[in-house]
Amino acid sequence: MSTEKMDYTEDHTQVDMHDDDSRSQSTESYHGRFSFYHNNKSTFHYLLTFLICTGLFIPAVIMRKQGNVLVISLVYAAIMWWLIARIVPDGTLTRPVAAIWNGGAAVVEKLPKIVVRVIGYGVPPVALVLTAALRADDIHGTRGQRLISCLGLVVLLSLTIASSKNFKAISWKIVWTGIFMQYILGLLIIRWSVGYEVFNFIAEQAENFLSYAEQGRAFIFGPNSVTMPDNTVVPFAGSFAISVLPAIILFAAVIQCLYYYNIVQSVVASMASIVIHVIDISGVECVAACAAPFVGMNEASMLVGPFVSEMTEAELHQVLTSGFATISGSVFLGLLTFGVDAPALLTCCMMSVPCAIVISKIRFPEEKVPLTKGTAISPAYKDRESNAIHAISNGAIFGIKLCIVIVAVLLAVISLLGLTNGILGWIFAFYDVEISIQKIASWVLYPLAWLVGIPSSDLMPCAEAMGIKFILNEFAAFASFSQIMDTLTPRAALLTTYAMASFANIGSIGTQISLFLTLAPDRADAIARLSFSACLCGAVSTLISACIAGIVS
Repeated sequence: MSTEKMDYTEDHTQVDMHDDDSRSQSTESYHGRFSFYHNNKSTFHYLLTFLICTGLFIPAVIMRKQGNVLVISLVYAAIMWWLIARIVPDGTLTRPVAAIWNGGAAVVEKLPKIVVRVIGYGVPPVALVLTAALRADDIHGTRGQRLISCLGLVVLLSLTIASSKNFKAISWKIVWTGIFMQYILGLLIIRWSVGYEVFNFIAEQAENFLSYAEQGRAFIFGPNSVTMPDNTVVPFAGSFAISVLPAIILFAAVIQCLYYYNIVQSVVASMASIVIHVIDISGVECVAACAAPFVGMNEASMLVGPFVSEMTEAELHQVLTSGFATISGSVFLGLLTFGVDAPALLTCCMMSVPCAIVISKIRFPEEKVPLTKGTAISPAYKDRESNAIHAISNGAIFGIKLCIVIVAVLLAVISLLGLTNGILGWIFAFYDVEISIQKIASWVLYPLAWLVGIPSSDLMPCAEAMGIKFILNEFAAFASFSQIMDTLTPRAALLTTYAMASFANIGSIGTQISLFLTLAPDRADAIARLSFSACLCGAVSTLISACIAGIVS
C-alpha cells in the first residue's frame, strides 16, 4: 500500500463532479415569491431526502416483513453519509481520514527500509499460502487444489514478468499492493458472510432486472409461447434474441439516465479518488479501471476520451487492459440468462480491477510522468440531454445498436466456427479422427485450466469452454458452458466462470481499436501496437482472479 501523504486540498486535485447549481447555492440572491425556499433550495432538498429515507427505513427495520435488513441498512448508511458529505464544509470528513493515513505513513517511514520491504513484500504471499494450506478440505476444494491455485498464480505472474517490456522499470509496490487488494476483495466477498450477502443481494436484483425487461418484451412480442391448432405448445421466450436483448436495451436506458443525473460519474470518481491513494497510478487509469466493470470497455474508454491524446503508452495499455479484463453490466445481464452463477460473475468483475492494473504495469511499466499523475480526474460526459426522457431515449437507441452488434457478431462467429469445424471434420475424416476447434482449444488450455485449480475430472470440458471464450467471445463460451455446468463439481463451475468473465477475445480487439481511433486518430500507431498485448493481459487478469478465488473459496 502506498505510504504517500494524502492531501485532499492541495497535492491531489479533484475535478468537480457536479453542476455548479448542485454543489453550492447561487451567489445571486432571489427576491421573488418563495425567496426563502429559492435561496435555500439545496438545504430543503437534503432535508426532504433525509425525511423520506428515514421515514421508509425505520418502519422497514421495525416491521421486517420481508427483504434483507442488512442490505437496506447499508444503503441507508450510504445515503446518510452522502448527505453529510454534501452539507458539511469541504474537508470536514476527509481531513480526519488524511490525518490517520498520514500518521500511519509517518510511522512506516520511520521504520528501517528492510523491515518495510519484508513486511510489504512478504505479507501477501504468506497470506495466500496460509489461506490455501491451513483450511480443511470441503466441497469447494481440497488443500492440494488450493495450493495448485497458488502455483498457478506464481506461474502466471512469472510469465508476465518474463514478457515485461522493461523489467527494471516495474513498480513492485504496485504489483504487491494490487495482488493484496485482490486477495482482500476475495476474502471480503467470498469468505465474509456480510460481503457475500451484499453481493448476492446485488446479483439477485440483477436477475430480477431481467423480469422487468420481460414485461416490455411481452408487450412487443406477445406471450412466452404459442399454442398450435393441434394443442402443441411452442415456446420461444427462451431464445437468445427474445430473452437477452430486451434486458440489454433496458439496462442501456437506465445507465444513460444515471449518466444524466451524474450518478455514474460520481460513483466512478469516488472510487477512483480512493484507488489513486492506494495504488500509485494516474487519474486517467483510475477512472478507466473503476468504470469498466459497470459500463464496459467502450464506455469506460469514452469517459477518459479527452485525455487519450496526452496519455503515455503505459497509460494507454492500462486503459485497454482494464476494458479487456472485465465485462459490462449489459453483458452481465445477458449472461445470466444462461444460468451462470451471478455472484461469481459480479465478484470476478470487482476482483479483476486491481489485477488488470498489476498485470498491465508488469507487462508495460510506466517510464514517463503521466499528465494526470496524482490527480483524481472527473469522468467526461459529452452528451448532455435536455431531460431524463431524452436520456432514456438515447439509452434505448444505444441499446438497440448494441444488440445489433451482438447479434451480428454472434451470428458470424458461431457460423464461422461451424464452417471451420466442418472443414476440419472433412479433412481428418480420411484418417478416422474427430477434431474441432473446441477440441484444439481444450488441448491448448488444458495446462492453464489445471493451474487455475480446476479438479482433474473436469479439466477437458472446462478447458474447452475457456478456449471458446478466448477464440470467439463470452456469449458463445457461456452458451456452451451452460450445457455442461450441471455435470461439473462446484469448484470447477466457479473457477471456470471466473476465468471466462472478461472481454478478452479476438473480436474485442477490433472493437477497441475502432473506438480509440475515433477518440484519438493521432495515436493510431500506438493503439494498434498495444491492443493485442492488452487483450492478453486482460485474459491473464481473469485467470489470476480465478486462481485467487480458488485459494480463498
